[in-house]
Amino acid sequence: MNRYLRGTLAAGETRKLLIDDGNFQHGFIVHELFISPVNPLDETNSAATSSILHLSNIPPTAFLWRDPTQIAWAVYNTNPTNTYSVIAPDNIVVRELYVTNLNAGQELNYMVHITDRQMTPAHGVLTMVKEVTYND
Repeated sequence: MNRYLRGTLAAGETRKLLIDDGNFQHGFIVHELFISPVNPLDETNSAATSSILHLSNIPPTAFLWRDPTQIAWAVYNTNPTNTYSVIAPDNIVVRELYVTNLNAGQELNYMVHITDRQMTPAHGVLTMVKEVTYND
């Protein structure tokens, strides 16, 4: 089933998007992350912003593709036009998912496209153990 999580983050805010439902065989796959400033064409502010989807409750401060707790990264910039999103291809979220607005000066719109993923007991336990290990 397709689901879309969307909202607005204050400058520098981190928000929990998914809460553990207690079923380690039920997960989600992140397919897309879209972001934009609340006022993307505002000429008085820089319309550049960035965001990270991550598995840890500790807010990241930079794009670190080597960090296994970070699973998606997005940039929005109108001057020059440079907008992109990268999703880690092997992501499965079983417990919590967080989104962080890295811009300390303006609000951010976000929309995350996820789908449900049923797993075998062994795969579910392995995925959950990886998430717990990353967070400790």
